[in-house]
Amino acid sequence: MADSDTIFVLSKVDVIDCAREMGIPEEAITDDILAQVKKGVEWGLECWSDVVKEAINMALKS
Repeated sequence: MADSDTIFVLSKVDVIDCAREMGIPEEAITDDILAQVKKGVEWGLECWSDVVKEAINMALKS
């Protein structure tokens, strides 16, 4: 899949940036923490198709 085909990507750097915004140092974001964040994001995006459908509807209305 080409990069232009990618809709959403969340990287380790994105997680570290979020931690910094929360006042958490980069060193606190261990591999174990990243694994837990990944599980949480996967769970949170379980209904990703509903989010995409709503985004399509909103885009078509604008």
